[in-house]
Amino acid sequence: MDEENIVRRMINGDMDAFGELMEKYERPALRAAWLISGNAADSEDIVQETFTACYLNRKKLRDPAAFKTWFYRILTRSAWKISRKSRKEQPEEEPASGQADTGRSVLENCIMKEEERILYEAVEKLPPKQKTVLILYYYNDMPIREIARVCGVFEGTVKSRLFHAKEQLKQILTQEEGGKTWTILS
Repeated sequence: MDEENIVRRMINGDMDAFGELMEKYERPALRAAWLISGNAADSEDIVQETFTACYLNRKKLRDPAAFKTWFYRILTRSAWKISRKSRKEQPEEEPASGQADTGRSVLENCIMKEEERILYEAVEKLPPKQKTVLILYYYNDMPIREIARVCGVFEGTVKSRLFHAKEQLKQILTQEEGGKTWTILS
């Protein structure tokens, strides 16, 4: 069954349909919440608050096809609110990654984890709105148009935030890493 029909069922109060949506969106939502908040415990609270708000406000969703955008708008607003209230702590590892490192040596895995840690610390230094568009674009593979709807801004604003976020990351990483070139930011 396609997502639009599942959303329609959820809007009408079908808990099984809501469960299907939770199952589909839980992992990417947890990842986005973790990346925005920088805290594993907060990310769980953010996702829980997001799903609760989705269900309680399900009748306000007029277009079932726009569920994903509506869902991520609620998630980002919840993340910003909870992040402002909480003290930030860096998680030791990303929750729900579930990806086994196969085909790489132990040394390659260590280097990759260290680079991820350095990049994560740099992303943490970005302003919340830049960090959010960066996460939605690169980690959640959302198109710019959808990010604009999620954040309630124009597409040009999203592009601008992405550009400035990348520029700030380049600056942070080159300062902290002694001029090391980061190909992902080219």
